[in-house]
Amino acid sequence: MLNADALKQLSQLKTDIRSSKEFAEGRVRGSNGKFGFVELEDGREAFLPPNEMERVFPGDRVRVSLSEEKKGKLSAELDSLIDSQLDYLVGQYVQRGQGHFIQPTQNGLSRWIFLPPKARGKAQPGEFIACKINRHPFKDGRAQAKVETVIGKPDIPGIEHAYVVAQFKLPEQFGQAAQAQAQEISEQLASIAAERQDLSELGFATIDAESTRDMDDALSVTARDDGWTLHIAIADPSSVIAEGSALDKEAFERAHSQYLPGETLPMLPRRLCEDLFSLVPGELRPSLVVHVDIETDGKLGESRYEFAAIRSQHKLSYIQVSQFIEGDESAVPEEQKQSLRNLAAVFEARSTYRASHSLAMEDRPDYEIHLDDKRKIARIEKQERNIAQRMVEEAMLATNISIGSKLAELQQGCFSVHLGFREERMGEVRSLLKEMLPEHAEKDLSELQHYLALVKHLEQHEDSQMQNLLAVLKRMLRPGQLNNQAGAHLGLGLEAYATVTSPIRKYNDLHNHRVLRAALESDTAKSLSNEQIESLQESLIRGRQANRALEQWLYAQFMQDKVGQEFTGRIALVNGAGLGVRLNEFGIDGFIRLNGDKKNLPSFDGKHLTLTYNEHSFQLEQTIGVKVSSVDVDKRRISLELLTKNSPSEKAAKE
Repeated sequence: MLNADALKQLSQLKTDIRSSKEFAEGRVRGSNGKFGFVELEDGREAFLPPNEMERVFPGDRVRVSLSEEKKGKLSAELDSLIDSQLDYLVGQYVQRGQGHFIQPTQNGLSRWIFLPPKARGKAQPGEFIACKINRHPFKDGRAQAKVETVIGKPDIPGIEHAYVVAQFKLPEQFGQAAQAQAQEISEQLASIAAERQDLSELGFATIDAESTRDMDDALSVTARDDGWTLHIAIADPSSVIAEGSALDKEAFERAHSQYLPGETLPMLPRRLCEDLFSLVPGELRPSLVVHVDIETDGKLGESRYEFAAIRSQHKLSYIQVSQFIEGDESAVPEEQKQSLRNLAAVFEARSTYRASHSLAMEDRPDYEIHLDDKRKIARIEKQERNIAQRMVEEAMLATNISIGSKLAELQQGCFSVHLGFREERMGEVRSLLKEMLPEHAEKDLSELQHYLALVKHLEQHEDSQMQNLLAVLKRMLRPGQLNNQAGAHLGLGLEAYATVTSPIRKYNDLHNHRVLRAALESDTAKSLSNEQIESLQESLIRGRQANRALEQWLYAQFMQDKVGQEFTGRIALVNGAGLGVRLNEFGIDGFIRLNGDKKNLPSFDGKHLTLTYNEHSFQLEQTIGVKVSSVDVDKRRISLELLTKNSPSEKAAKE
């Protein structure tokens, strides 16, 4: 037994050792293996070995001691747990011998979590379940969970949808208070519309996909001596949904209508968004009507708005309108023809104007997913965007640009901003520009004029190196975001941008209607707080993640019987391991791993995002021939391989 002096010396030794270590705080990031990393506050990254990773979850905030390993790399040892936000998991119930676990679907979490006997409820092995974490593993590496919900068996039709909804906590049902409010609204709308000025004589019609039911805008275009006036009638839920009401709270929680493959989770109850607010032909509806003057050269003139009522004449489809514009006079009703001709002229003028003064979004094909009776993918139809879709898009942009300017003048509203390049990537951006376009390297690329000049120069350049530079630079852009202050939208090349054309689908549009209404009444609407903006942004991100997760699952199932088949695809990702490729026929992503053979490793240029393999060079946006080599449905992975030089698909890719 150690005496008092020895214990004191041992304690002092431990203190000395501790004081000599470097401590830091950071957030845990998992991996596909048992190890992980700690992303430190100062930007460094430290390796977290498997025995330490067992004690934490991805996303945990921790304090660690650091040590330097070979080649200057840092290794971390856990000191304390500061915060853990992971309290909910979805996954599959698995049993191994006497052990019962949840195998979670969580990025970076590759281990199973123990389910104690009393925490299993009525769940059975093999079922998909949602669980609450009731014991964190920091103390001894032994995490525990408790079953909260049984999602269902893997073979139930639509289980993928139910699983993703549970995984991302997407709201499905509306509460009783919201439903009661919706019923009250159904009894009010007719009288509200009847009290307003009726602008139906302008000849509005909706233009949407044939299956669309939540029609939140209708169009009409009249000619003027020096151009046209674009009239857009927009559904007006703000007239009856008060801020802070039950419906408003549930709409805010959802943030937007979620369009999943084969299913829509609406922001408002279907009775409202697909009927009472929807601009159904022949029905008088309260509306926000925006009038935008457009000059013959496409420049936007004066704009004004009013809260009125309209009765849409027709529900036109994109196909009908495209057929009419392409020469089929019988495709649309007679009373809509002149308005549509005017809309086509507006499209030509505005698209030409924006090509010179702002930025046009890249025109990519859409892929429509059709599900069978088991809610699996039956087929995927590639659809090139037609003239009608582009015409409507141009009209919506003109409206939102005009209203965005008004909201910026009011210094109120919810704006869509895009601030250009990520701050942490600016060093790489400038390095590339110094090498290839030195005249742009020292410009302040956060300013609209300089960013516009750079992108337009690259878009007009036909040289393949410049095209690759543009593709590389786009990978360094920030995502667009919502903001309660006006700011530039560099992605569109605009000084300010705010949307108002989808208030029954997007909460920020609903909020902007309230701001416009208050301004007409010489009042000031309540602004969204920074916390509210952040919550809306998080909901939007979660919705995109959910949609992506569901698509990847369904895609993997769809591609199972296509192993061995050949396709062409566009390179969408380049890294040291290989190439990410989006298949042209289906819009599905797969990966070509090229670093498996240590004797024949690819050469990766991380600066220019190019990869050389077997004397062939690959870069972003390049079209190549591929073959589906394997599909892992559980991991949602589609593996591809490069085709040999003379394969039919590669010849087609070159053509």
